[in-house]
Amino acid sequence: MKKLLFFIFLNLLYSQPIDFSLYKLESKNLTNKPVLLIMSGIQGDEPGAFNATSILIKYYKIIDGNVWVVPNLNQYSILKNNRGIYGDMNRKFANLDSSDPDYKIIQNIKKLILDENVGSILHLHDGSGFYRDKYISNLLNQNRWGNCSIIDQNSLLEYNDLNNNISNIVNHINENLLNEIHRFHVRNTNTANGDSEQLKSLTYFATLNKKLAYASEASKSLPLGERVYYHLLAIEGMLKLMNIEFKRDFTLDIKSINNLINDKNTNIVINDIIELPLYNIKPHLNYFPIPKENLKFYSNTPIVWLFKDDKNFRIKNGNKNLVSLKPLFIEFDDSLKNITLDIDNSEIEVPIGTIIKAKNSFKITNLPYRVNVIGFQQSGLNSEVDVEIKRSDLLNKFAIDKNNTKFRVEFYKQEKNKKDEFAGMIIIDFSETNKDDTQKLH
Repeated sequence: MKKLLFFIFLNLLYSQPIDFSLYKLESKNLTNKPVLLIMSGIQGDEPGAFNATSILIKYYKIIDGNVWVVPNLNQYSILKNNRGIYGDMNRKFANLDSSDPDYKIIQNIKKLILDENVGSILHLHDGSGFYRDKYISNLLNQNRWGNCSIIDQNSLLEYNDLNNNISNIVNHINENLLNEIHRFHVRNTNTANGDSEQLKSLTYFATLNKKLAYASEASKSLPLGERVYYHLLAIEGMLKLMNIEFKRDFTLDIKSINNLINDKNTNIVINDIIELPLYNIKPHLNYFPIPKENLKFYSNTPIVWLFKDDKNFRIKNGNKNLVSLKPLFIEFDDSLKNITLDIDNSEIEVPIGTIIKAKNSFKITNLPYRVNVIGFQQSGLNSEVDVEIKRSDLLNKFAIDKNNTKFRVEFYKQEKNKKDEFAGMIIIDFSETNKDDTQKLH
């Protein structure tokens, strides 16, 4: 399967709340079509929504049109797996005091919505149960929000019949149902007629400002993969409604979606000298190098985030815990660019921050830096430069992954009368046998 990776640079923020990320998916030949803005994550406990936008960013290509995507409107609440640490952010678009912790983010969201290029908005949520316009059961009734598409009113200037437009999206979803109980329905909140809660919502703010705005909810009663499936159907229905041409490089089914949610190639890059593979990673890594200041990261998955969590650091994919890092705070040095290795008796040169696959052994050669192979226990050595290390020499408990196949090799710059500085890391991966197959950071 062809992979299209988006490596987006992000500064690590320690103060809360954390501002959202914006991804622009635009066709090569820019058109004058209005931008479709797709957003998720305004409530931090709705993973179906923000996993869907993450997949949209990574695996869809816009052929003709302009799509902007915000997967993480409420990043801090996503990390805490909380609907809203500072209250429901989707109820803050009417009057909001400047002392509210979310005030700055709300102003930034409003500015984005009001951008002159933005013509339409799709806001994704996960809702409870299954919406029906009358009571059928506790799971299916008019007070449930799951599996419905929402408008705030019937008409809007040039878009005129909003109900008819959203019905096209609902029909597209319902043509691809996994189960009849999942059937989507249009829900018109008639917000202006006195729905006190919806009056404060993002979509109503957009509607008041003449933007075509819909919300779509997938049921929390469904497994994550099925929620993402329906969100992607809603997204594709909206793309077709706005005459935006696209293609994706996967089959839209549950098996494919679950594979994408748990992408084996998910990684994170820290300060450009560490690439850490995150699939099947152990839940705790000890004495992990962290810079004393200016910590930066980026990932090939938009909802992967690195943050300080009490005394440790944590990496999450959305609100799913991946790994906790017990930090070794140390000065970072970026002078080491490439290293020479002997991999299974073949010499190669690779950039720092590379994942290298080996079959039997490796050796770091000709390097005036101290080398520390985590898990190699031979006594009396200050550095493992020019030492052949076999897989059998490495202790499983020091592997970074649950299969005990990947090991850290750390490099330290040494200068007289100065403390060592961390100069980077490579990962030796014994999980495959092709010695020439390497994954490079640069």
